[in-house]
Amino acid sequence: MSTDMLKPASTRPGAAGALAPPFRHTGVWKIYAATAGLYGISGIMQPQFFSADHLIQLLVISSFLGILAMGQTLVILTGGIDLSVAYMLNLGAVIMTQAASDYGGGTAAIIMVAAGIAVGALNGLGVAYLKISPIIMTLAMSSILKSVTYVYTDGNPKGAAPDWLRYLGTGSVFGIKLALLVWLVFAAAIVLLLGKTTFGRKVYAIGTNPTVSHLSGIHNKRVLVLVYTLSGLFAVLAGMMSVGFYGLSFLGMGDTLLLPSIAAVVIGGTSIMGGRGGYAGTIAGAVILYILMSILTLLDMRDAGKQIIYGLVILVVLFLYGRAKTARS
Repeated sequence: MSTDMLKPASTRPGAAGALAPPFRHTGVWKIYAATAGLYGISGIMQPQFFSADHLIQLLVISSFLGILAMGQTLVILTGGIDLSVAYMLNLGAVIMTQAASDYGGGTAAIIMVAAGIAVGALNGLGVAYLKISPIIMTLAMSSILKSVTYVYTDGNPKGAAPDWLRYLGTGSVFGIKLALLVWLVFAAAIVLLLGKTTFGRKVYAIGTNPTVSHLSGIHNKRVLVLVYTLSGLFAVLAGMMSVGFYGLSFLGMGDTLLLPSIAAVVIGGTSIMGGRGGYAGTIAGAVILYILMSILTLLDMRDAGKQIIYGLVILVVLFLYGRAKTARS
């Protein structure tokens, strides 16, 4: 037996690296610089985009994708992916409006959160304990959620957002949109969670090398279940905020957000292989995508074309990441 294995976990070769804080993402400023540059281009194309009203509206719309991408960031950091977030958002939205009309807004919120946690936990259990590929597990869950949503609503969601939720989605406090404040609070919590807690270090360790993290004493399976559970929770919260903004829910509400939820994470500098990046970059990634959407709208690009652009953006970023990784090695 190697003498290294007799040493404490924190002193074994590789363990320190697994538990070190790789969340220090020194390239975040470049992502925000790119965001500012793209915003400048959009303003040149359409001067009205430089108005304060448009900027606030852009950030509010970005906040829904930003909240959705919180869970996606956590999952991707572990080396996985969650393809069910868009359909979880949709289910959360229709539960919020339909259950609110039947039982009241407070009860609807509890049911919605419970559903998000339950579905996320099922994803995590399948990935961690049943060893199902994250792609297969969450893709299958997407199909299930889509069918459940259709059956639950009978193909026609009813009800509207409760007044308090409508205010949360569209109201302001001291001139600041509440939706932005909610995003800011969640964003600060995730950044601190990843950067300042043991849980955050474990997430990065699993994404860097799950074998080494296990040998370092980390319960990989428990962390993965919690990560996917949080992903489900943030997805339904994004659905709730969307309902508050639009005032109602509809089938397919989150269908176009699956690729953007992944693209925001990748554009934000998080490695699709896991272990590197963070939510600070994802924030800029979400804003970049909606600036890009504004530009494509100006160019009269249809939704199908936008999805193609999102896919190409992911491929280009992955290509550039691969070249940079090769250069470093």
